[in-house]
Amino acid sequence: MKGAGWGSFFLGLLLAWLALGWNAPAAAHPMPESVVWIDTTPSGMNLTLQLPLNRLEFGFGKTLTDQPDTVLARYGDELAAYLLQHVGARSEEGGWQVLRPRLQVLNIGGFPELQASFTVQAPAGASTRRPELLYDVITHEVRTHRAQVFLRTDWAGGYVGKAPVLLGELRYGQNSLFIPLDRQRSGAGFASLFEEGMVHIAEGTDHLLFLLMLLVVAPLAAQAGRWREMRPLPQVLRHTAWVLTAFTAGHTATLVLGSLGLVNVPSQPVEIAVAVTIAIAGLHTWRPLFAGAETLMALCFGLIHGLAFSASLSGAGLTPWQHAQALLAFNLGIETMQLVAMAAVLPPVLVLGRLQAAWYAHLRHLLAVLASVLAALWVLERSGAIDLAAVSWLGDGGTLPFLLVLLIWMLAVGCAATRLARPARG
Repeated sequence: MKGAGWGSFFLGLLLAWLALGWNAPAAAHPMPESVVWIDTTPSGMNLTLQLPLNRLEFGFGKTLTDQPDTVLARYGDELAAYLLQHVGARSEEGGWQVLRPRLQVLNIGGFPELQASFTVQAPAGASTRRPELLYDVITHEVRTHRAQVFLRTDWAGGYVGKAPVLLGELRYGQNSLFIPLDRQRSGAGFASLFEEGMVHIAEGTDHLLFLLMLLVVAPLAAQAGRWREMRPLPQVLRHTAWVLTAFTAGHTATLVLGSLGLVNVPSQPVEIAVAVTIAIAGLHTWRPLFAGAETLMALCFGLIHGLAFSASLSGAGLTPWQHAQALLAFNLGIETMQLVAMAAVLPPVLVLGRLQAAWYAHLRHLLAVLASVLAALWVLERSGAIDLAAVSWLGDGGTLPFLLVLLIWMLAVGCAATRLARPARG
């Protein structure tokens, strides 16, 4: 089987693996306590309550767990009225207006719960940055019950695209909680997500290693199943631009679809697939598997990496306009780091390829082996077969790619210095 044939074979296997995991349900756990998610808005905040029916029925006073599917048909208006009595907010300027909630019954791993979504509006002219949550749903009746309160997004304060932060717990006898919000800053949400996109690449050893594999062979042209000769510089730049653009198009597509919830693949098969793309890219670095089809490879593998990116960017709690800005900012951050990677890797690789082809070949083989071995270890770890905690630095913080780029520069500088020194000796 020739290079392109092997590449198609590996790509087919990888897509089949993802297809198997496409509709696999995510692990779910019973939720004995209530959860309150807070998302700030220009006029106040949105609250999303997740209430286990087997606890809510004690506070509500009517049985709900016998027929969860008919709860809203039987008690929708009464539940809305009950919740409005037990949910509120205020600030120094006075009480906030709580609008009728939107109700939905969800079944999470066999445990039915009521999800209630509120819009809470501050009084006209009041500051929205110093709210106090008033809440005793269920807890007014069930003394052992707890409600955990999380800040999920605060676009104006720049808290977006991050893990929700626990603000505190509400229970019987404690029915109010001050919500600490950072001061409002123009463009804070956009800037925060731009930084998150950059950090996601800069600290993602697997993504950086994949980019490194693409860039190391970018100057080479394949002939008869082997890397044979250096491309002319204009062709190198054009080829690299096409490959990175294809990778960008691929991961942008699945980043958008994933963050919108239109594509939902469990994280484990995605992370395993990302590791497999690195292994295949490593093999391609040793010997061309996708000769003449590197752009297609980058596009397809970009789709997989975009699924991993989307896990870091949920649209929950954002308005459609904020979500559009979030996608743009996060993607721009990713692209910025990709350009930094290109600027860091391509010049020394070109120097090595032009001045010392043997060194370049040895470096390429070394990187190919290293990437393939690491990828195999990541596949085993992400499958649960082994534990790499003792060498976690290999996969965290981008340390390894930085050291590899440093090695490439050292070789390129050494090669150039050797070449410059030759005439002086004559």
